[in-house]
Amino acid sequence: MNLCEYLKTNRAKLIKTFFCYVSFFGLGGCCTLLGSSLLDLSISLNAEFKEVSGLVPSRSIGYIIGAVLSGFVGKFAGPDLILFLTNLTAGIFIALAPWFRHFAVIYTCLLLSGISQGIFDIFTNTYTLAIWGDKATNYVQILHGSFGLGSLLTPLLIKPFLLPLAQNEGNETQSDAFLGDYTPDDVIIQYPFIVVGVLLIFASSGFLVFHFKRKSSEKDKQSVDVKPEVDHPKWKIVVSLTALALIAHTTFGVETLIGSLAPSFVVISDLKMSKQDGANMVTMFWSLFTFYRLFFIAATSCIKERYMMYFNYCILITAIVMMCISGAYNQLIAWISIGLLGIGFSPTFSVSLGLLQKYINISNKYASFIFITAAVGESIHPWIVTKFMDSMPAFFIYYTAAVSFGQLALCFILPFILKSIFRKDIKFPLDRSASIRSSQR
Repeated sequence: MNLCEYLKTNRAKLIKTFFCYVSFFGLGGCCTLLGSSLLDLSISLNAEFKEVSGLVPSRSIGYIIGAVLSGFVGKFAGPDLILFLTNLTAGIFIALAPWFRHFAVIYTCLLLSGISQGIFDIFTNTYTLAIWGDKATNYVQILHGSFGLGSLLTPLLIKPFLLPLAQNEGNETQSDAFLGDYTPDDVIIQYPFIVVGVLLIFASSGFLVFHFKRKSSEKDKQSVDVKPEVDHPKWKIVVSLTALALIAHTTFGVETLIGSLAPSFVVISDLKMSKQDGANMVTMFWSLFTFYRLFFIAATSCIKERYMMYFNYCILITAIVMMCISGAYNQLIAWISIGLLGIGFSPTFSVSLGLLQKYINISNKYASFIFITAAVGESIHPWIVTKFMDSMPAFFIYYTAAVSFGQLALCFILPFILKSIFRKDIKFPLDRSASIRSSQR
């Protein structure tokens, strides 16, 4: 099939998939939007950084609620309508949040946006799988590539809107020493929030159009065709899913720690870097995280995957050691260790998920368990760090290193766990498309 024929045959599918990509691009933006703007929000709220950092877990808490609700809302509406409503409300609430000057109101907006994000995250995955069926693998890869692209471009969008760092003399390392004499009226960080919000609202419009165009044909009903599952003992499924869920928990936790708190950490710590440097560091992390995967995929065509994973584990160990030695005090080491962390984390979760797919069929029910556990990681780890980071900034780097080591250990032992509890003769083929997030995290 040539390109013209492909475009003509799959025009409706490609348009639907395009709006899924826009939706996930906005989702990636939401993940890094708050972290680079915390200090400016401190000025807007006229509050201490320790108080404002309490906003960080709001989206993740909302995401958990949304992920739970996603298992029920499908009984009351079709996927097009659900994706329209959730993208619309997520966009509206994220755009409105920074315009308020009361902590509780901003927290509520971010929480409500997070609920919508949790719902459309899972629905967008299953929607894409339903559109393309057995051919969905590459389209899902691009879907989650758009998430990474949104995550790395958003800090660049924010940079021009950040207020210049106040230059205070003395040896103060507290975040409030950097807020200067700015007033809430000086803050212009609201506009990047509007851009991300408008992007999600635009995505919602596409789903609304398809909702009204939807035919009564059974072919248009979005349901994932999952292959029958081998009758494994329940305890084997529980053990394997728990191991993968913990990998997702630690992976998402570290990603959120860096995306949400690294920009503030480099400013208030002994690194004494600028807010723009913090935004650049997050962009570097997401750039390496996103594009290293291309190298990894190409390399596995000539090198066994497990050897590439051992290489990645070495990179992670190097990053963790460097962070622990002087990552909190040396700018160069901080840049290198965060960059290596992005490279090391890039393929680990997707490879672990692909490995588990060889043994069990990851249905939507199993996927929900995995990603709800992951969302807990997104929420709990930043919450813990914010309790100590203002008074002990170095706590961020050591805690991130500890959680990263936990993730590395879990990824390393997962193959041995699976081989010990499953028989090799009942592996599934590698081309199944039952998972909903195998290529991003």
